[in-house]
Amino acid sequence: MKCLVCGMEINTNNYGVNNKGLLGENDIEHIKYCPFCGVDYKYLKTGGEVYSVCPQTLDKNTLLTLDHAMKLEIFNSEFYMAAAKLAKGANAREAFEALSKIERVHAIVHQKLGGFKELPKLVNIDYSKHKNDKSLMELAQNREIHATAFYEKKSKEINNLVVKEVLIALAVVERDHIQIASKLLTHIL
Repeated sequence: MKCLVCGMEINTNNYGVNNKGLLGENDIEHIKYCPFCGVDYKYLKTGGEVYSVCPQTLDKNTLLTLDHAMKLEIFNSEFYMAAAKLAKGANAREAFEALSKIERVHAIVHQKLGGFKELPKLVNIDYSKHKNDKSLMELAQNREIHATAFYEKKSKEINNLVVKEVLIALAVVERDHIQIASKLLTHIL
């Protein structure tokens, strides 16, 4: 099985990676989400072409949107990596680690669609002022709310149908991340 959004092959060895970053865990009989980018089963096919575009055919607005999306996802991936190191509880740490990997795959999807040579290097931010898992999870939730709003807004402004579909798919993943953060917050409180 292949994910049409990120292009990753899903098999018996990897269907469960990043389960802590998915709204529902995959099992071998029911793979509900791509374990790499988090999109739901409708984007998982045994055949079909991975979504792609010729970057030279994209208009300036679409390229700018993909560039911003790539930076947003790297920013969030790096936050989650830092949060995983700061987290006190195993559930929060495991979720942050999985979310970091998923957000990085999102950045790579945007990089490929936009034809960008490399992922951006961002300035490391110190998150140590967040002294507990609750504070980190609230920040995570706010980041996911922002990412969802970004994808929903930009998907309405994009003319390219492939890029639009990817933005819509990732908006759903980011909404799932809001729910994951909410569930974890209820366990932390």
